[in-house]
Amino acid sequence: MGTENGVNEIIPWHKQKTTWTAIAAFATAIGGYASGEMGLMALIAAGFGALMVIFGRQGIEKSTYMPHIKDRVVELK
Repeated sequence: MGTENGVNEIIPWHKQKTTWTAIAAFATAIGGYASGEMGLMALIAAGFGALMVIFGRQGIEKSTYMPHIKDRVVELK
């Protein structure tokens, strides 16, 4: 019931596009700091921003995960 195309599955963090986008953004910030275009505070802010995106995505995914309805229904007799 919806699991054929991955609708009701939790995707591991290392396979999510959001995670890799946040990692790429932080890597870009490291490059900016190394080249002198960014300060240390901007690098730290980018790091916390990337972590917020990753953990925020995980929280949203877990809060909207809906297992099969048949597993949640209690039969009344």
